Amino acid sequence: MSDTTQILQLPGAQLESIEQDGDSVTLHFSLVHLVQEMENAFEDSLWTQAIDLAVSGVEIEGDLPDCPCELSGGDLTDNIFTYRDHAPLPINWRGAVHCKLNTTTGSEFSLAGDALVVTQIDHPRYIKHAKKS
Repeated sequence: MSDTTQILQLPGAQLESIEQDGDSVTLHFSLVHLVQEMENAFEDSLWTQAIDLAVSGVEIEGDLPDCPCELSGGDLTDNIFTYRDHAPLPINWRGAVHCKLNTTTGSEFSLAGDALVVTQIDHPRYIKHAKKS
């Protein structure tokens, strides 16, 4: 039996809306790409799915973008670990968390807080297999 890892890709993610509730901000993505990496496999598989990314105890830096918009990339930080343009799932981080996102229009904003949780919505949809990079 092989191990499988699912990787959330930030470039190309479609940010549909942003919801603020007290000291929490939830980013609603209508589409993100997920790469499923399988140990000992010749290829990975590419999937798409809707997700919510929530940060609690949040401090906002920069202006939140007008939605809908597309991300060109960003950083997700879990305490001392920073993931550029991607992060392994599941994400249920506590402590010093940070989310810096860049849009394709050139704007940038950051959310720092004490918890970052990604909730996958519905089921992922298969796109294709791709050679390992």
